[in-house]
Amino acid sequence: MNTEEIKTNLPALTDILLDKEVSKNINYISIDDYILSTFGLEKSTLTDLSPELISKNFSYLMCHIARDIKEIEERLSSYKAKHTSIQNSKTNAAEFERRKLVYFCDLNKEAIEDICLFIAKGIPEFLKDSPYDLLNRECEREGLSDLFFRRRYKYAWHRSYYSADYPYGVSVKLNQYVKEKYPLPESLQEEQKLLELYSQKPEAFWRLMHSYVDHDGVMATILERVSNNFHLKKRQEIFETLNELFTQKKYQSFITLGFIQVEGLFDDYCQIRFGEGENKGTLVEKAKKSLSTNEYTFLKMYPYFAFDVPLLRNEVAHKGMLQTEDAEFLAYNLVLDLNTVSQLVKTESYDKFIPAIMTHEKLFNWNPEDNTTDELYDIMVYELFMIDKIANEHFWKIIRNPEEYEDEIMFYKISDLPEGNIDLPGIVDVLSQLVRSEGLWGAMHRFVATHVTPSSKWDDVLAFAKRMKDQYIGLLEDDAKSKCIEVAKIVG
Repeated sequence: MNTEEIKTNLPALTDILLDKEVSKNINYISIDDYILSTFGLEKSTLTDLSPELISKNFSYLMCHIARDIKEIEERLSSYKAKHTSIQNSKTNAAEFERRKLVYFCDLNKEAIEDICLFIAKGIPEFLKDSPYDLLNRECEREGLSDLFFRRRYKYAWHRSYYSADYPYGVSVKLNQYVKEKYPLPESLQEEQKLLELYSQKPEAFWRLMHSYVDHDGVMATILERVSNNFHLKKRQEIFETLNELFTQKKYQSFITLGFIQVEGLFDDYCQIRFGEGENKGTLVEKAKKSLSTNEYTFLKMYPYFAFDVPLLRNEVAHKGMLQTEDAEFLAYNLVLDLNTVSQLVKTESYDKFIPAIMTHEKLFNWNPEDNTTDELYDIMVYELFMIDKIANEHFWKIIRNPEEYEDEIMFYKISDLPEGNIDLPGIVDVLSQLVRSEGLWGAMHRFVATHVTPSSKWDDVLAFAKRMKDQYIGLLEDDAKSKCIEVAKIVG
């Protein structure tokens, strides 16, 4: 049909398109209902949520999703272009920069996939869990709602750590400082303030941090930490030397020895976490294995130890020293690094004992004059059940077979212990005996019988009791074993 034919037939075509008989069969739907239909949300399941609120929150949510995706895509384009610009450089620095760019490209690609998964599956539940106007809450700067909103996917929660430009080295140095100076959640807020100070007034920031090293005797604190820890004790002589070198301002020697100890501390971490038989690999591999045990810590610290520290570590290894005009500045920064990493190792080493100490505190506060003996065991079973949510596997191994950890446990024995006090070996001994007793397994049976019934099963209790049964049934004797068998009849 040519132009003239269209003009000739236009009136007839218009009549057909506007035929009232045709148009009256069209069923229009509101955008609110369309959104509900798209995500399979039934009005009857929304309780206090209105379709209008769902629609508004959806629009708000999609604006943030679009903004996040745009930010990530721009970042990926920038990193790919930078990688191309240095792909032919043969320097050591360029090689680590390429690795860094690949790491952040991969990390941001994972973020895109995570966001797409949220779009495909997570939006309906998120909207149902948001019974208030998200935009209004943002305008009101209501902090708690913002924390809830950021939980939509990992990128929203940890946005800063997807950028190669974030000051990861500064974050490492601040980690132990804010923990020592401020309780949670103030420490997180103070860390952000200090990062802003670093960004705006770096000289003032470094003056503050280096003053902390001097006034708080950080190097001496590190030496004490090493000397009083079973796994770090072997490095005491080295850290005594480091302390002397730093005190005597022999910064080049301090740096040369200190950077080697960063890798050594990560080696200790891997040994504690994975055992001596683990092939730990390079500094980067050790840092990755160590820091991967906590997602937040990994994102916050890994890039520094993977892409910045190895450059200095390699120069020390190949040249025997660092060629720098500001050895003092680097030495103070290295103290801050050692402070954070040594504390990470100490925490990993000692964490397995914390649940034992917490459980014993409950027993210590128990008054036999006001309670029956059964209540003591009931308390212990409940405490073990609650501890199970935070305790690592090493805690359960220690309580089950303390003799396997005898050297480590006895390292913390206190000589001349005041009467009425108890040290760590004593705590472990008390708990390991109680957990094999008839009284505890009688309490376990009461606990399971109450919470795991044919009509109602508390899954967490079931899983806890089943694992305890599996671990202990072969170790128990006499009446304790009989009670364990009764538990097994319930949990299988």
